[in-house]
Amino acid sequence: MKRRDNGEGCVKKLPSGSHRWQITLGFDEHGRQILKSGTERNRKDADQARIQALADHQRGLLPIPSQITLADWLPRWLELKRPNLAPKTYANYKYAIEKHLTPLLGKKKLQDLKPSDVKGAYGQLADRGFSRSLLHQIRVILRQALQEALLDELVARNVAEVARLPSFKRGKTARALDAGQLQDFLVVARKRRLGLLFEFVVATGLRRGEVVALRWANVDLDAGVLHVRENVTVVDGQPVLGPPKTESGIRTLHLAPETVALLHKHRKAQDEEQRTTEDWRDSGSVFTNRRGERLHPDTLSHFASVIADKAKLGGVRFHDLRHSYASLMLSKGVPMEVVSEKLGHSRPSTTADIYRHVFLEEHERHTWGLPDLLTPVPLRLRSAAKRHGMEEEPAA
Repeated sequence: MKRRDNGEGCVKKLPSGSHRWQITLGFDEHGRQILKSGTERNRKDADQARIQALADHQRGLLPIPSQITLADWLPRWLELKRPNLAPKTYANYKYAIEKHLTPLLGKKKLQDLKPSDVKGAYGQLADRGFSRSLLHQIRVILRQALQEALLDELVARNVAEVARLPSFKRGKTARALDAGQLQDFLVVARKRRLGLLFEFVVATGLRRGEVVALRWANVDLDAGVLHVRENVTVVDGQPVLGPPKTESGIRTLHLAPETVALLHKHRKAQDEEQRTTEDWRDSGSVFTNRRGERLHPDTLSHFASVIADKAKLGGVRFHDLRHSYASLMLSKGVPMEVVSEKLGHSRPSTTADIYRHVFLEEHERHTWGLPDLLTPVPLRLRSAAKRHGMEEEPAA
């Protein structure tokens, strides 16, 4: 076999039977070779990969790892990641990279990046008052981007894995309305064209995007169920139809008879509106604008704020109605797991940690005096029974 010239790289067979290719990109400041390599199933594929890598390097598409900055790498990583991201997630990542990561760490070379640099960036964002959720998103981006750089042999370790977020005081920004406040809210809402929408949301706890995406085709009024199959997100101000937020978001909800009656009433009103509107565009959506088109999610947020102001309830977000639904259901004794599934959460802990608000009436209802606490009940702790030498009776 003809020996390759210097700089053309090489291909070697590994004990596993696969083939490893390798080329030299240059030399670092200490005179050591900077190598680029990869593994393929056979020699032919490895040789093609070697040739492609050489061509990319000659065209400047394969920069020397020691010269790559975070500002260079993050956009490249994001485009590689794009096919696996929802449009809204991609837009959020892009914004976070351009607005926060590039100004803070963009000039840092990947190989020079240290955990202290990453922690310093987290600290600056926290000092500026940014939320823990934003910092968590920044950390997710850095960890994934640097992990890809590690797999691509651009860095020796993923420094974002060991850089922790600063401590935050835990607090709930969301709000849950109690039964009386919801009544006041709905009294005002019913005066509007879409008043029934808000009654529906309080009765089902659907997300904003799930409400506007809901089609009549996914509602079975005879069976009293609706199927959540789609969700509308807002990307760069534009509504984008897609799947629910999580896999658990794909769910079937049973409707109370009152909710079924509510939807029957709404369907009748919508049919009448369609009959009297010349330029009606039948979108098939359960809730529409005056022309029959699917609603924009931001419209619901605006209406919720206006209704809350007129009801003198202060600041209320549309999403707070979902919190209200969850907290009221739990206060009625509905099991946490059931409420979690109805909300489309992947874990009951999400429902408990974020959506559970304890109402004042619950504190009052469960305030017990000492006599009540000490009143004997027909219960015995298993550990206490064992201490007294009592054996459990065999099951019948």
